[in-house]
Amino acid sequence: MKTNHPLYVVLTGILLAGNHGMAQTDANLSRKDVIEMTLAHSYAIQNNNIESDKVTRDKQKAYQTFLPQVSVNSSYTHLNDAISMSVPPINLTIPGLPTLPAIKLDPIVLQKQDILKTDITAQMVLFTGLKVAYGTKALDHQKRAIGEMKQQLVSVAINETLQTYDRLAVINQSEKVLEESAKRLEREAQFARKALNQGLITPYDESKIEIARQELEAKRIELHTARNLTISKLSQLTGKPASFFTTLAPSMEKWVIDTVNTDYTSNPQIKALNEALTATSFKRRSTISGYLPIVYAFGKKELITEDLSALDPEWAVGVGLKWSIFDGLQTYRDQQKARLDEAMARNNLDAAEELLQLNMEKTRQDIDLTNQLITLAMRKRVTAAKGLQIAQKQYETGLGSITERLAAETDYQTAELELIQAIYRQRIAMAAFLDASGSLNIESIKD
Repeated sequence: MKTNHPLYVVLTGILLAGNHGMAQTDANLSRKDVIEMTLAHSYAIQNNNIESDKVTRDKQKAYQTFLPQVSVNSSYTHLNDAISMSVPPINLTIPGLPTLPAIKLDPIVLQKQDILKTDITAQMVLFTGLKVAYGTKALDHQKRAIGEMKQQLVSVAINETLQTYDRLAVINQSEKVLEESAKRLEREAQFARKALNQGLITPYDESKIEIARQELEAKRIELHTARNLTISKLSQLTGKPASFFTTLAPSMEKWVIDTVNTDYTSNPQIKALNEALTATSFKRRSTISGYLPIVYAFGKKELITEDLSALDPEWAVGVGLKWSIFDGLQTYRDQQKARLDEAMARNNLDAAEELLQLNMEKTRQDIDLTNQLITLAMRKRVTAAKGLQIAQKQYETGLGSITERLAAETDYQTAELELIQAIYRQRIAMAAFLDASGSLNIESIKD
């Protein structure tokens, strides 16, 4: 096919547009986009969903206690002899007539010697002593606890993804700082070559600029390696190939939220422990069923009637009651264990509340600290920028040395990178605060 064929031109345009669109999609992935990928891929969240499904099955199983159980039973029995009842002889005496011989009757067979029985039996529990009632309530709260723990897992996944994404933003913004510095050093290198040709500087001065450029290149190589590692981490978190994030170039800004009117009571860990405590309480109540009777209905129908004895019914229905008067203290031990489980659940809740309260205070202090560091870093950057401008002018007019010029360049680089790191630390502290308060979700994320 000729390359100028209309169909070839159209197909090429579509493919190029598609590739360009894919690259644009990768580069424009927001934090929320990457977090949604992480949540969809998280094995911990998937296992949590499975745990919730298992509790649902346990609840269905508990309710199935009231479903009838139907069974078919068959047996063959051979007796050493048939079961029979002998009948005494009958003497007939008629006055005026000679005595007649006694009439002898055959024994009445009550059960044949060979017995073949087949029956269908049904039994249905009517009352379990409140075991099912309290047990299902315990399972309801256990499922809610698992659901709250899912929110905790979501918060952990969001926090980890945020740190990784912001780390990539740190690398990206740091690369821009080094790129701007490289441009300035390139201009200084051109100026130094002209000055060297005119005898205004020595080769030693020019070599210092070259050394600074090489040091700058070393930093760029380190950032490139860090970028690859961070992309690999994003790939592991989201399940997407690393190539999916190669064009991602995020930025980050200071994160501002209300940290005063927020507490830890909405933390999913507290909610989960509260649900777990309620679940153990209902489990303890369910042990009372050991002291109560079990009531059930039953029915039985013989399918083979030929071998039934004279006393065996063909069918029967009824209601039964089973009441364990003494079970070897098993119910008592179950109650003791349930009380201990409830006490442990309460202790876990109290301990979690104390730790979260302390963690909230720590994260508030971290936020205050990082905000102050950002303010200082911004002032330092302004001062370093002024110093860089002065050093450039002095060097170009011959009033300053190359050493002073490169020192000012290094100071400005350091100030820029410190500001980026300060913003990164502030965002980590803010995410930790939201995590402690239970407010770290997709809705709270701002790009």
